[in-house]
Amino acid sequence: MHLIERVAFDELDGTSDGLGGKTLVAVERFTTRAKFTFLRGGEKVQAGRLSGTQAIVATVRKSASTAAIGTAGTTKWRLRDASTGTVYNIRAVEPNRDKPRQYLDFICESGA
Repeated sequence: MHLIERVAFDELDGTSDGLGGKTLVAVERFTTRAKFTFLRGGEKVQAGRLSGTQAIVATVRKSASTAAIGTAGTTKWRLRDASTGTVYNIRAVEPNRDKPRQYLDFICESGA
């Protein structure tokens, strides 16, 4: 598998805004290589294009850092394409179908 894209994983950290609320700040935790697969087929994916969102699957090598994201909850993390700066919200994390012991698939959506 060719992991040619460089991605950064940002953790969303809530800091107090001084008025009793919280402001989310994205803090880069680590970078790694990934393979992007752009989703095209389903009705939800096509409807997302009309509303300006793009769904992808980002396949990354399984490590202690990437595996921790799946257990920590996807609402606390986001994926960023390091070359373009495009930010993707992580919707789900699952083992890769072909090589589940070596890779993880991050189902992500940009523009959401």
